[in-house]
Amino acid sequence: MFFSKTFFTILIILLNFQLRAQVTDSTYTNPIEDVSNIGDPYVLQDGDMYYLYATSNTVVNRGFFVWSSKNLVEWQRHWLAFDNKLAGNGWGKNDFWAPEVIKLDSTYYMVYSARASDGKLKLALAKSDNPLGPFKNFKTPLLDSSLACIDGDFFLDSDGKLYLFYVLDCSENIVNGKHVSQIYVQQMMPHSFYLIGEPVLCLTPSQSWEHPYGDWQWNEGPYAMKYEGIYYLMYSANYFASVDYSIGYATASSPFGPWIKSQDNPILKSDLSIGVSGPGHNSAAYSPDGKELFVVYHTHTDPNNPSGDRILNIDRMHFRYGTLTIDGPTRTPQPLPGGATLSPVEQDKRQGRVGKFDLLKCYPNPFNKGTNIEVNLPKSQFAVVEIIDLKGRQVKKLWSAFTKKGRHRFHWAGDDDQGKSVSSGIYICQLHTPEINQVKKISLIK
Repeated sequence: MFFSKTFFTILIILLNFQLRAQVTDSTYTNPIEDVSNIGDPYVLQDGDMYYLYATSNTVVNRGFFVWSSKNLVEWQRHWLAFDNKLAGNGWGKNDFWAPEVIKLDSTYYMVYSARASDGKLKLALAKSDNPLGPFKNFKTPLLDSSLACIDGDFFLDSDGKLYLFYVLDCSENIVNGKHVSQIYVQQMMPHSFYLIGEPVLCLTPSQSWEHPYGDWQWNEGPYAMKYEGIYYLMYSANYFASVDYSIGYATASSPFGPWIKSQDNPILKSDLSIGVSGPGHNSAAYSPDGKELFVVYHTHTDPNNPSGDRILNIDRMHFRYGTLTIDGPTRTPQPLPGGATLSPVEQDKRQGRVGKFDLLKCYPNPFNKGTNIEVNLPKSQFAVVEIIDLKGRQVKKLWSAFTKKGRHRFHWAGDDDQGKSVSSGIYICQLHTPEINQVKKISLIK
């Protein structure tokens, strides 16, 4: 059989295109841009879904957003999982930090930090029957401490015993005349969350990379795990808005310690040569197939100007002969987590085919009295249509329900969720489904 040179040329081009497509569709790259302007990320695995909770800078004085994902790399933001404006949630006044969620039976419990009416940072506990919330306050404060407490982390041991790791914050914890953040642990009764025994000191700044001789010192952001009978306690050290913010770990044979810090610390630190500053305050999650472990952490959005504006990252993590290692930080394409696949929309986006999927239209634009929003869904699915401002804050939720395939029209009259007219400016119309995330800029002119 005769094949022309042109045929082989076309065949090679097609094979190369297919290879590039496979590589593109099977990788992710840090930072994960779907989750931005956050800090202290925590991932809950629940069945085949992941839920992410974080210090949410745009609503830090109100509560916490929640994101969901099926693959750890594509995240859809939902409305507030915890909202202090809901009835019964007004205990905390501001500075809502570091939420973590644990599931016991069919109930989800959120431990979080907030500043109470007396001006002190304290831990509180809220609960919900849905990982997306709304979470309602259940125990406020969680600890009857006269000192500032932050960064609660629940650890449920294999024997069913529950432990709370937390931080006495350096704002008020004075040790030998210095401001020091220290990590403590205390046992609690599951479900009732009554304290058992006395708190036990786990970690205090001591290694050279933690600057243990400064007037302000930090060991914070505890995250406890257990592997092959060894307890691991990951933590962050140094100031959160410093390039020196990094992650270390310690090991013990009991949740009460004694905890021995690894001589390999820090195991995750800044690398300004690739644009990474201040990796820290982590949690961990297994890949969809359960075969790989990932560390979930934040880094500074602008490495040249470290601040509380941070962004999400994930990298592979390994237990090896009693040690903990991380393949990171990374800024180059990494293989997708085992068992993960990208959504069809993301695949088309990566292959430059996103233009075929113009599913969201807004007209007139700019507008004065109102604008029409047209959504064209390729299949029946749950859909959210909302208006947000340029800081990512929800202005108006237009739709949130299971929606049939086809075209749907909505109208926005330039008002917020309370029916009040908003000011002139640029707003974002956003369409969310489990597979789609499209946005359009719209201009309100008065």
